Amino acid sequence: MKKWIISILALILVPLIIVNMNSKKVGLPTSSLSVSSGNLYHLDVFSPEMNDTINVDIWTPSGYSNEMKYPVVYMHDGQNLFDASSTWNHQAWEIDSVAGQLIDNGAIKPAIIVGIYSYNDSRLGDLMPEKPLKALKNDTIISFINKMCRDNFRADEYLAFIVNTLRPIVNDKFSVDTSTSSTYIMGSSMGGLISIYGLCEYPGIFGAAACLSTHWTGALGHNTDFPSAMRNYLKENLPLDMTHRIYFDNGDCPYDTVYIPYFNQMVELVDSLGYNSDQFKHSIFPGHSHDEKSWSRRVATPLEFLLAH
Repeated sequence: MKKWIISILALILVPLIIVNMNSKKVGLPTSSLSVSSGNLYHLDVFSPEMNDTINVDIWTPSGYSNEMKYPVVYMHDGQNLFDASSTWNHQAWEIDSVAGQLIDNGAIKPAIIVGIYSYNDSRLGDLMPEKPLKALKNDTIISFINKMCRDNFRADEYLAFIVNTLRPIVNDKFSVDTSTSSTYIMGSSMGGLISIYGLCEYPGIFGAAACLSTHWTGALGHNTDFPSAMRNYLKENLPLDMTHRIYFDNGDCPYDTVYIPYFNQMVELVDSLGYNSDQFKHSIFPGHSHDEKSWSRRVATPLEFLLAH
């Protein structure tokens, strides 16, 4: 009799246990944004590093399963990644559509994409690399940057938030491959700048950085002082263990034309440090401008670089 009861209980409870195990990392609120594939979750994450609450969208691909371990791409300007109907210029990276298609075609590994929102009143200060900035000596430049960033430089705190607060949440809630070789950071414009800075500051966390239309002049407009400081910083801080990977690209239409001389300088620098063609990819895309529509047209290239099988 007891064996019979135990058998019945097993039939009832084991499936529940399995469901519970498979559901362990779900239950997060879904985003109100529309995606063409996969699922999108939304979190409001308090950052003790920044003393601020940051909005985050987390995309999982179609067929997501806790039986797999997924690489993760941390992306900046998360409010512009998924749904063009919600953005200020009615453009988006359409990253869910592009990544979903690449996954379906077998071109890349299924991956989780984490979109970290930026905010107009703090974006420049949050994404402006602090250490190269502090290397500048010109008081006029520093004063201008202070005005542009409203005396609020939080790039180091922003990266610390990603690494020390956000990443543990993502690792806990989702089935993640936590290895350095499967953790990436990507962005455009100022987001490209903070991505390469993040690779240098946290080489034990990020295995690769993808930087599109990087705003090499920083928050300074047309100048050579910050690009020079950034180049010196990269020369001293880019990881040289030959396991990290870097992607740079640029358009050749306004506003991207401003960056081409600095793009070429940074490409020359990375080449000089010994990065080979497997570790470093760079391209200029004819007819591409400085906007989400252009980044959407070419984001398949960095995704394939980061996530190829």
